[in-house]
Amino acid sequence: MYRRDLRDTDCDGLLADMAVADRVVQAAVGPDGRIAYAKSRELTTDLWLAADGDDVRLTAEGVSAMRYGRTDARWLDWSPDGDRIAFVTADTELATVDADTGAVEVLTELSGGISGLAWGEPGIAVVTDGFSRASLAVVSPDGDRVEAVANDEFLYADPHWQGEGVVATRSRHADLFDYEAALVRVPLDPAGDVTELFAEPGVRAACPRPRPGDDGAVAFVHDGSGYDAVYGVAGDADGDAPTALYGVPETEIAAPEWNDAGDRLAVTATRDGRTGVHAVGVDGALADGEPGPDAGPGAGADPESAADVTALASGDAIHGAPRWGGGRVLSVRETPTEPPTVVDAASGERRTSSSTAGLAARLPAPEAFGYDSDGTEIHAVVYPPESDPEAGSGVESGSVPLLVKPHGGPTAFDGFGFDHRAAYFAALGYAVVRPNYRGSDGFGRAFRMANDGDWGGGDLDDVIRAADATAARYDAVDGDRVGIYGGSGGGLMTVNALGNSDRFRAGAAFYGVYDYESFVDDTDDVGWQLLKRELGDFVSDLDAYREASPIRSVPEIDDPLVVLHGEEDARVPISQSEQLVAELETHGVRHELRRYEGEPHGFGELEHVLDAYTRVADLFAKYLRELPDGGSSRPYEPPE
Repeated sequence: MYRRDLRDTDCDGLLADMAVADRVVQAAVGPDGRIAYAKSRELTTDLWLAADGDDVRLTAEGVSAMRYGRTDARWLDWSPDGDRIAFVTADTELATVDADTGAVEVLTELSGGISGLAWGEPGIAVVTDGFSRASLAVVSPDGDRVEAVANDEFLYADPHWQGEGVVATRSRHADLFDYEAALVRVPLDPAGDVTELFAEPGVRAACPRPRPGDDGAVAFVHDGSGYDAVYGVAGDADGDAPTALYGVPETEIAAPEWNDAGDRLAVTATRDGRTGVHAVGVDGALADGEPGPDAGPGAGADPESAADVTALASGDAIHGAPRWGGGRVLSVRETPTEPPTVVDAASGERRTSSSTAGLAARLPAPEAFGYDSDGTEIHAVVYPPESDPEAGSGVESGSVPLLVKPHGGPTAFDGFGFDHRAAYFAALGYAVVRPNYRGSDGFGRAFRMANDGDWGGGDLDDVIRAADATAARYDAVDGDRVGIYGGSGGGLMTVNALGNSDRFRAGAAFYGVYDYESFVDDTDDVGWQLLKRELGDFVSDLDAYREASPIRSVPEIDDPLVVLHGEEDARVPISQSEQLVAELETHGVRHELRRYEGEPHGFGELEHVLDAYTRVADLFAKYLRELPDGGSSRPYEPPE
């Protein structure tokens, strides 16, 4: 469908370096200050240890650890004595590793997966499918005892020890995973009663963090008012309203973490695509105390000036998983030019090693802007034209083609994090805009739920209008030479945009959902719950599933489309792309399907990343660039 090596191949090396860049997923600080962290490179994640300036690899057979957002459960934790670290193996069993010798001991044979853990004096609490879906169990440190303490109709998540019980969140299996969840305390005795500390219809509690000490208090966040504050409940809470401890208007607060003394919290604060870290003083009993400084929705707060509040980290970055190490806070930070790494949140000093030194000097920097989409303000992050007339460089007007990249999810957001896919195309000379369309996370509850029942409606309009808004903002952008690409939810947006507008000249859809009716049969629980939230009950709302499916827009597609999918994708099976391609063939749409052996939901192997994105770069070069290769591409070799 297109001529290979039409792109500027000078950037292929940059793409390769970004694809294999070290990415820290999560970190935990031991009692003696040593930092254990999970680090990914290509498709392999392993456990490392940082101490005294040296980094030691503790595992060599892979671990399971994922970083999706600001409300993630823990995937690794230190033993109370600081000798060992608990983690989840690559085949999702519980194991420990000796921090001094590197000796690994696998503790379970559950064959049901583990998705969160916490190590306390009574043992290691885990969330596992080994008993029932997302049950709560306790494993002895020697692996001799594995007992379910909550094996019922609920799905548990994010366990943390509090005395002889476990604090966690739970939701019914029929509820939506990101829609409703209660905060509970579960006793070790399965015959004991589970205590609900906080529960409201349609509200999701997250990030339970028991306060150190014996008062039984718990800090947490919930989305009843858009995650705009961190709350606390007392140890004897019995349906009492939680106390708002700290909040900032129009800012999402998450990932609270107590210091050892239990008088300060570190939290993440997300606004306009940036996530910083704040430290907040919390004095007194939560049951009797008044809301903390500037606490509560709409209170108006300046973290720099508020009493006993310090903005430790801010700027064009995304911080996650703050952890106290003595009197300092560590976080996992990523920027547009630096992959995720552990840093001292206040000073920015790196605390873990990386093999990606010098990458920042080779990457462009994005900026943010807002635009109107039929009365709704949409936030976008854009890699602008490298040289724009507004900056006084005198670049010719309309000389730069544009790419629109809608994110997946849709409950995710594009901000000032490390996005090697967008950075690659920006380095090739494209302007790249990443719109946070309706349904995106990070902009409050109402915005996150704005596309429920309207998937492919207002959110699609937001994506299409991103092209006009970017072209209007930058004189150097040619609004007539626009392409679109994205993965997962961004893949379905790509197909929808091509079929419902004439705004784009070419598109690339990675591992997307295209037929919602058949997707229900093939996806995992997360995919099923997502569709239920977005489109309603399958039986009563079947017509909505059919009408909203991107595959219905294929007859209206006039532009070339590359479809890319991994053969081992469990979240979105490759059958979705096969169905799409069959429809493209029926209607004579120019297309190509690329299959990648062994790849799950997302591409990780270097060979596959290079093949996929250079193919897409060649596609856009053919349809969007004028003199695209500039004489730098390799000679074309026709296929045999």
